[in-house]
Amino acid sequence: MSKIPKFAQPLLVAALGALLAGTAAAAPLTYGNLVDGQIVIDASYKLPRGGSLVDGTANHAQGNPPSSSAAGSDLYLSDGNGSGSVFFHTYGYASGFSYFGARASGNGSFDAQTSVRFSRTYTNTSGVAQDFIFSFNVDWGEIALSGIGEGLSDLLLSVKKNGVTVARDHTTLSQDLNGQRSCVSDDVGSGLAGYTGCQGDSVVGGAGGAYAVNLGLIGVGESFTLDYDIVATISGDLGYNSDGWGCEPTLAARGGELQPLSRECGSGGYAVARSGDPFGDPANFSVQPRGIPEPASLALVGVAAAAFVGARRRRQQQV
Repeated sequence: MSKIPKFAQPLLVAALGALLAGTAAAAPLTYGNLVDGQIVIDASYKLPRGGSLVDGTANHAQGNPPSSSAAGSDLYLSDGNGSGSVFFHTYGYASGFSYFGARASGNGSFDAQTSVRFSRTYTNTSGVAQDFIFSFNVDWGEIALSGIGEGLSDLLLSVKKNGVTVARDHTTLSQDLNGQRSCVSDDVGSGLAGYTGCQGDSVVGGAGGAYAVNLGLIGVGESFTLDYDIVATISGDLGYNSDGWGCEPTLAARGGELQPLSRECGSGGYAVARSGDPFGDPANFSVQPRGIPEPASLALVGVAAAAFVGARRRRQQQV
């Protein structure tokens, strides 16, 4: 795991703290149930960055309701003013088969976060204790920053069993006021690690394809709840990056002296974080036992093997 440089720590803490507080205040959209599959969609934002919190799901429903059914929703939201703009596309369905994804992008001055969670309870009805494997596809994704000024783009994919993280891919791309950038990966387990990574200092792409997470041994008749989260977080005070035009330093008093505080930026700078899981084939999304024998079965195999070896030795002695 990479360490976060000191220059990026205040920006990362402030941005994520503000957005986590914003998400807690928002009212998520919930569809389905834990037996057949449940989808929870959320979105919140601020224009400008550090401004008043806007509940993205409520704001969107008042103007242009999402395309919804009993199984899920397709939420588009675009909003902007003189300071900046944001765009969300967050969706999820869980009926028969599941697909879901989250995207957040912004220009100018903004804070924004959107998320989707798939949840379902599974039971081992196979009659033997077995490892369960969660197999799924993830479409191509990215995190990116452009322009002059402070910015942050953060993408999290997380798989949990009964609330405990078993696999995670988490990448954060940040930029300070002076344009210095940092990319940090904070992954858990091997099932999702490497989906995104720090290949460059402006755009980080997600490698779409098939993934599998081992959920561990599940006993006979035992039930567990699977949660799969996609969270896209962005923040910025970003302007054009063309000969310095459109992004002028703003001075503020600190300790009796004027120091650079932020920049007055045009709307050309942007941040984006997105990931999808939209493959509609049910074969691409499954939770199945792997077929590992339970200890009692292994003991019977051992007894049979010992009997076979004993019989073979007796035959050799007779010869």
